[in-house]
Amino acid sequence: MSEELILTVITMAVGTAMLVAYLRDVLHVLLLWRRGIRTTGVVVDNAATDADSGTRWAPILAFADRHGNRLTCKPIVRMDAKMEPGTELPVVYLAHKPQVMLIFTRWNMVRSLLENSILLVLGSGFLAAAVVAVLALAA
Repeated sequence: MSEELILTVITMAVGTAMLVAYLRDVLHVLLLWRRGIRTTGVVVDNAATDADSGTRWAPILAFADRHGNRLTCKPIVRMDAKMEPGTELPVVYLAHKPQVMLIFTRWNMVRSLLENSILLVLGSGFLAAAVVAVLALAA
């Protein structure tokens, strides 16, 4: 195999992986919106992640699932601000996978799609580069 072909295959694989990751997030949001179970959660803590742009916060929420089990997890999308413990928020989760949970507001649902849109852009760019490379190899 030539070096160009190997690089093209790697580029195509990276682009495909990024698009699959983005589509997984889109699927989660659509499933949460249409079939998610809505309940009320309580902020019990905040998890911090340091980034170049500053500290990013993810509230840790406790809520009861439909079987009455108490669950504690972070939403699948981070927040920009620290939330006050004890704050009650509407949440939506998947019945078969309650770790897939979001704060159920219109903004958080849209934000979860926008948060990872870089995967869509980069994945499309990698696949476009792979197509150009395939065309160049074929010529």
